[in-house]
Formats: sequence, C-alpha cells, structure tokens
Amino acid sequence: MTTVSGDSADDSQHKDVHAVLQELRHLGGLTPEQLEFCDVPTVKRYLRAQNNNVHKAARMLHATLKWREELGVGTLTLAEFSGRHLDSGRMYVAGNDPAGRSILVTRKRSDAFQAGEHAAYLRFMVFTLETCVRAMKNGQEKWVWLMDMRGYSRANSPPIGVSMATLRILADHFPERLHRCFFIDAPAIFSFLFNALWPFIDPVTRQKVVFVTSKDHAVQAVAAAVAGGDEEAREAALRAAARPDDPDAFANYLRWYCTPYDLETYKALLDSVGWK
Repeated sequence: MTTVSGDSADDSQHKDVHAVLQELRHLGGLTPEQLEFCDVPTVKRYLRAQNNNVHKAARMLHATLKWREELGVGTLTLAEFSGRHLDSGRMYVAGNDPAGRSILVTRKRSDAFQAGEHAAYLRFMVFTLETCVRAMKNGQEKWVWLMDMRGYSRANSPPIGVSMATLRILADHFPERLHRCFFIDAPAIFSFLFNALWPFIDPVTRQKVVFVTSKDHAVQAVAAAVAGGDEEAREAALRAAARPDDPDAFANYLRWYCTPYDLETYKALLDSVGWK
C-alpha cells in the first residue's frame, strides 16, 4: 500500500492554496486589500470547509470577500455599538481558554430585539465574531461558544429569518472557526426553534454542539458565585469541576460561565485588540 509522506501532503496543500488564489484572481473584481485578506491560514480554512475542493473553496471565499464589502466589515467601529448592544452583555468575548481559543458568550435576555433592530443585531454579531478572531492567541483559529439559554422564551425568540441569517453568516463567512458550542440550560420550548434549524446545520458542526445543564455543576457554580471578587476562592471552586482528562468538557469552561459580564473589562479587551 502506498502512503503519502508529510512532505507530499504539504506540497499538495501548498498547490491547493496557490490554485485557490489563482482562481480568485480569475474570478476578478477584488481589490488589493481583499486579496491581502486571503492569507494562507484563511485559504486553508476555506479548503477544509469544502473538503479540499479548490473550485468550491475559491467561490466560497470570493463570496465572503464580496459580503464583507457589502456589509462594511472594514467600517465597523466600537462607537457604533456603544449603548444598548455593549451594555446589555447579550454577546461578548470573555477572553481565552488555556489553548488560546477565544471564548464567545451569549446570554438570552427577557427583552426581545424589535423588528427594526435585526439588521443592527447582525452587524453587532459580526463585530463580536471579528473580535473573537482578533483575540485568538497561540496561533489558534477557533472559538468556544457558551450559549446561556436561561432567559429564552417564545416572547424573546428571534424570528426564524434572523436565526437563518445567523447560520448563513457563520457557515458561509466564518467557516472552520467553531471548536465547540455549549447550549446551557436550554428550556424545552427551545427545541422547536432548534429542530427547525437542525437540518440546515452541516454534519461536522452538529458534532461540535453539546447541550448541558448548570445543575450538573451546581456545587462549583454556586461556590464560584459566592466567592465573588475573591479570585483564589473562585479558582479553587472551578478547579474542583475541571476535567483534565477531557479538555473539551463544559466543566473546563465554567469560569467564563460563572464570571459576571463587566462592561469596563470588556471595553479593555476591545481596546487591546485594536477597536476604535
């Protein structure tokens, strides 16, 4: 049986990256700045998303570049989201896990976005995803998503169109970015929305989705909450829940779930990654 050496695999991957870049130029209509966005790690992510199909990867990446231009990703600023979006703590980046992945946190609120706010919400989501990318460390390319669903209800459930738009943005324009997604304390009513979206989630992403309940970690969560600002006590409570044998276990992300949202701390993170 013939095996492919590491060097041969690297050569093949290098050729695929070059082929994608060549096809992008052939598709045309791109600025030097857009082509600069297509660095080697980015092209490799799009190739992985398309099972190393050069043609599909190039088309997908070309569509992303056009989408970023239309949305005005390069024009996003911190000032645009000051106020309700940032103040609410609905969605934010809570730092990095030990491997350097960004920790993305979303928390449901009792009040729902109004119809006129949906476009603004999607822009804020993109702003937060871009923050995730900027905040990654140690060469990481992925994030862990903690979705706190305790406040979910039919009244504040997003319209299916907004949920579908969210899925499209994630799948089409941030491929190969999700490491793990935890839905925490999702009520039974959430299953109606999730079941409607499930067929539109690709099989690879489905394997990264985990449903957990905080009651399984209640002792540690309560201890961490009681510790408040006592970092030593908080760390002791969280270490008690850690699963060193399974670095992807939710217990290892309890610290970000337990830590309350603090606007000033988040503004410091946004400043550190270059948002103006």
